[in-house]
Amino acid sequence: MLMSSRAARRRRRPLEAAGRRLDRIARTVLPGRHPRRGVRGDEPLRVLLPRGLASLAKESGIGAAIRHQETAVRALGHEVVTNPLRPFDVVHLNTPFPDTPLLAHWARLWRRPVLMWAHSTEEDFRDSFPGANRVAPLFRRWIAHLYRRGDLVVTPSEYSRGLISRPEYGLRAPVRVLSNGVDTTFFRPGPGARRRLREQLGLGPEARVVVSVGMQLVRKGILDWVEVARLLPEVTFVWYGRTDPRMLTRDVERALASAPPNALFPGYVQAEQVREAYCGADAFCFLTKEETEGIVLWEALACEVPALVRAIPIYRDGMPDGVLTHQVAGDGPDFPGRAAEKLAALLDGELADLRRAGREAAEGVDIQQIARTLGTLYEEVGAQPHRPAPGRDG
Repeated sequence: MLMSSRAARRRRRPLEAAGRRLDRIARTVLPGRHPRRGVRGDEPLRVLLPRGLASLAKESGIGAAIRHQETAVRALGHEVVTNPLRPFDVVHLNTPFPDTPLLAHWARLWRRPVLMWAHSTEEDFRDSFPGANRVAPLFRRWIAHLYRRGDLVVTPSEYSRGLISRPEYGLRAPVRVLSNGVDTTFFRPGPGARRRLREQLGLGPEARVVVSVGMQLVRKGILDWVEVARLLPEVTFVWYGRTDPRMLTRDVERALASAPPNALFPGYVQAEQVREAYCGADAFCFLTKEETEGIVLWEALACEVPALVRAIPIYRDGMPDGVLTHQVAGDGPDFPGRAAEKLAALLDGELADLRRAGREAAEGVDIQQIARTLGTLYEEVGAQPHRPAPGRDG
């Protein structure tokens, strides 16, 4: 037994030695492995936000979060790099796609710190795409593997931090909370939006309009949303956002096919049109069943549209009913009726006006505020400018 263990150690030594030799070669050959000489401490960082497979998520909340990070990076005076083959000083990784661990390994090869954004959890993967519930435990193991590749894990809420801090995720790196934020200079009340929205939808000036934004998923509450529209035929309901038809579950397909005529589905639209919808609507109805934050809710609050949401834990605990939003608790067959009743009360002005409070809360997570906290995260992981190797452009 003793001889066997010694032989195993001898077999491993050549591999270990080869690994050390490769690392020494990498230190010599690869450009930019060491801090730049003679640079000031306030010199801008080159922050890698790789495109890669992340482009597949551009219509999702993760895509919005990446765009917000780019804005925050530039607000700090740093440079955004999108090509991992260009010199960089720190990397943000956001997506649960197969290129993420490769990019993390690439950053480690260059000895660059990795900020791993934990947008996803097992809970918010469920009730999304066909077969999602069956593979949700595997998905959790996969994202846990990804999150363990970070020097720092960043998640958008205390609620999501609690989820990914459970033992089954096995995280060893520090976990920090940083909201995805909202651009309150862009998302803000707009004069004339009410009239323009109704003209665009072909409605009369007094028509009541309720909007929601997101992918067409069970998790996002679209099944209940369609039923609420059915119960309030005098109100026009508009859902902005789409899901690839090949990824729709059967119950969502049926809901979309049988939706009442007062439920409209314009699909994915640009940010300017979403802002018009928020500003011109009478209410924002967000019946999502699970979120790690919900960027669209912050956008709606920034535009001062009255909001009705499902009282899921992140909203029930983080913004209790009647503080920033009005809420309806629970699920099940009676939920659409209770939601429709409360939404009607909101539209009739029978509930408290929370618009100003919502706007002030959104200003608290404005991207400029987020940028300042992001700067402290760079300091925590030791991100610093790096020099190019002699004769190489850095």
